[in-house]
Amino acid sequence: MKCANCGAELKVGCIYCSVCGKEAQIVSDYNLLEDDFLRDMLKEREDKIRDEAAREAHKREALNTAHTKQTEAARTKQEQAGKSGKQKRRIKKRLVFAVVAIILLMVLIVVTVLMVNHSRDNSFDYQMEQARSCLEDKDYRKAQNFTAHALELDEDSLEAKLLLADIYVLRGEEQKAAEILEQVCKKHPDNQEAYQKLIDIYAKQKDYQAILRLSEEVVDEDVLELFSEYLPDMPEFDMEEGVYTQEFSVGISVEEGSRIYYTVDGTDPRQGQEYQEPILIGPGQNVEIRAIARNSYELYSDEITGQFVVELQKPGKPGVSPSGGSFYEAQDIVVTVPEGCRVYYTWDSTTPTESSAQYTKPIAMPEGNNILSLIVVDKYGMSSDVFRCNYIYIPPA
Repeated sequence: MKCANCGAELKVGCIYCSVCGKEAQIVSDYNLLEDDFLRDMLKEREDKIRDEAAREAHKREALNTAHTKQTEAARTKQEQAGKSGKQKRRIKKRLVFAVVAIILLMVLIVVTVLMVNHSRDNSFDYQMEQARSCLEDKDYRKAQNFTAHALELDEDSLEAKLLLADIYVLRGEEQKAAEILEQVCKKHPDNQEAYQKLIDIYAKQKDYQAILRLSEEVVDEDVLELFSEYLPDMPEFDMEEGVYTQEFSVGISVEEGSRIYYTVDGTDPRQGQEYQEPILIGPGQNVEIRAIARNSYELYSDEITGQFVVELQKPGKPGVSPSGGSFYEAQDIVVTVPEGCRVYYTWDSTTPTESSAQYTKPIAMPEGNNILSLIVVDKYGMSSDVFRCNYIYIPPA
C-alpha cells in the first residue's frame, strides 16, 4: 500500500505517511471483504490513536496541571521564603537590638556595681556598719579589715579605734589593743571608755604596775575613779602632826585588805617595818613618820608624812593655902599637887630639888618669920619655877 500524496510505501497499520505525514488514503482496488477488514482496522486504529491522543492530552493536561501546581508551589514557596526571609531579617534585627540592649544593660549594671563599690569603699559609715555586722557573726578577721579601712578613711575616728581595740581583744591580741588604747588615752585624757578598756586589759595580764603608771598620768577626777578597785587608799594618821607638850601615840589606819609600812628615821617606808600598833612619841622627841599602804595587787599607795614633836613645858606653880601672911594661931599649909606630879619644898629659902622634902600631907606652919619654897616635878622630871610663900606666925602669949 502506497501513500496517495507522495507515493511512499505505507507500513502496515499506519494511518499517516511516515514520509510526508499526511493521512494515508486507502486505494479502492481491494475487494469488499478486504475493504471492510481494512475499514475495521482503520477504525480500530483511529480509536486507538484517539485514545492515545486523549491519553497524551490527559498527560499533557496532567503535566500542565502538575507544572502549574509546581509553579504555584514554587511561587508560594518563594513567597513564603520571601516572607520567611523578611521575618528572619526582622527577627535578626530584633535579636541585634535585644543583644545590644542586654549589653547596654550589663554595662549599666557593671558601672552601677562599680560606682556602688567605689562609694562603699569610700564610705566610713558603710565600713563601720560592715565591721559591726561581721563582729556579730564572730568573723573577727573581716571585722578587723573593715575597721582598718574605716580608719584609713578617717584616721582620727575615736569610734573606729575603740572598735578595733575590741576586735583585737576578741582575737586574743591584747597587746595590739593596748597600744591603740594608750594612744587614745593620751589624745583623749577624759575618755572613760578608753581608760576602762585599757585597765581591763592590764588586769587580765595581771600587769598592775601598768595600771598604777597609767593612773599617775590621769588628771580627770571622773577617770581616776575607774582605778579605785586597784589603787590602795593612802593611809591616815589618827592625830594631826605638830608640837605636843606630852607624850602620845600616833595610830595609822587604812582600808581593809591593805598593809601599812612605815619609818621614823626619814627613809623610804617601802623598806620600813609593817605597822602593828600605835607609835609612841616620847618627851623631847621630834619624829617624822612616813607611811605607805600596799594592797592585795602589790600596789603601793601615795605616801603620807607627818612631823610629830613633844616639847615638854615646865609644870605650873602648885596651889598653896594659905599662900602667906601673918598668923596668930597655928595653921596647916595645904598644897595642891597636879596629877602625875610631885612637890618638893624647903624652909631655908634655898631652891628645892628632888632631894628636898616631898610634900605628902599638910605642912605645919612654924613659928616666926619663915619662907616656904616649893617646886613641882612632873613625870618626865621637868621642874616648875620655884614658888615662895612668906609666913609670919606669932603664937599667943
